[in-house]
Amino acid sequence: MLKENVIKEIKAGDLPVVIAGAGIVGGVLLSVCKDAGIEVDCFCDSSMKIAGSEFCGKEVIPTPGLRERHKDAVILISVAAIKDVVDLLEGIGFYHWHAGGLLLRDIDFSCANPGSAIDYTKFAIENCILCHDGYLHPEKLFLRSIDIIITERCSLRCKDCSNLMQYYEKPRDSDLDMLLKSIDAFCLVVDEVMDFRIIGGDAFMNKEWPVIVERLTTEPKAKRVLLYTNGTIVPKLADIAHFKNTKVAVIITDYGVLSRKLHELRDILEEHKIAYHILKPAEWLDCAQIAPHKRGAEGNREIFRNCCAKNMATLSDGKLFRCPYGANANRLFAVPDCKIDYVDIYSRVLDGVNVGTIKDAVKNYLLNKEYLEVCDYCNGRPLSGKEVTPAVQVDRPLAYPRYVVA
Repeated sequence: MLKENVIKEIKAGDLPVVIAGAGIVGGVLLSVCKDAGIEVDCFCDSSMKIAGSEFCGKEVIPTPGLRERHKDAVILISVAAIKDVVDLLEGIGFYHWHAGGLLLRDIDFSCANPGSAIDYTKFAIENCILCHDGYLHPEKLFLRSIDIIITERCSLRCKDCSNLMQYYEKPRDSDLDMLLKSIDAFCLVVDEVMDFRIIGGDAFMNKEWPVIVERLTTEPKAKRVLLYTNGTIVPKLADIAHFKNTKVAVIITDYGVLSRKLHELRDILEEHKIAYHILKPAEWLDCAQIAPHKRGAEGNREIFRNCCAKNMATLSDGKLFRCPYGANANRLFAVPDCKIDYVDIYSRVLDGVNVGTIKDAVKNYLLNKEYLEVCDYCNGRPLSGKEVTPAVQVDRPLAYPRYVVA
């Protein structure tokens, strides 16, 4: 539907209007509604930390509790992970929803921040629009993001790292040839990816990161290339040129005194007009333990259903995983090698005959899994889970049981 048709349909009805997602994009969507003469009743959000508060002058109610407020409503979705929201809404009996990306498409960013720091509102809106487009066109295989693990090495050893870096005794860089061939194979079967996220460990620990950045910036199916670092390493000036591409941005997590070179890195990025964004983590979820819980299928379905990381697709050693926890638990040999928990892309022969078959397998894996076997080893990662202090350091790798000797 066109934006004008969506607005006309909403205004012609007599249902209350609710915006799903009390965040940056939700706030902008509220402004769009005001300009269009649409009265928004409230926000709803799946995070229990946000529910019960006020956002942009509107009450925020828990999404699962929508029925307590309205028998029916028009829901405008402002969350990039639209499938999760639609599944939740339809599961509680709300079928009148619209993808907010349709209403955000023509926003003018001509006055956006001209500096190197990313205008995060623009960043989030573009992400929302493209993710909603992908959902509304199911004939295409569109991914919001794909994490590319290029190294297990990190300059920090955080006790509660959700990517399990604290367990690696002998961390290694990913094999460059396998990485590039895996990226080639992955790009053959997908239609578009919003964000290729180059991660580790710390991405700068792998000295070959410029080769990977260059490969991804030349990939027409990649909208953005994001390199993640913790502010402890400054790349060589000779390598800075690899960032000078409109697709590329550096995402720096600020861990305070631990990110000892953050200001130096920021100054270099500013000087060379390279896009960047600094994240300041307030809390982490307690999800880094590796141990079997023996929940059974229904218990693991519930863990998977509530997981905020189940759509963080990850490419690791030629295998496509639903989440970085599953990818790293597999790399660590900390869980059984369950082949239905991933799609092995690297070992497939991708020719004109079977690309479509593999594409269907990837699509089915990303859209229709009800849970993964590895879910039984994870504490779970719900939006409102148990929190722990970020970046608490340990002085040696944490012990864990291995299923196979590496």
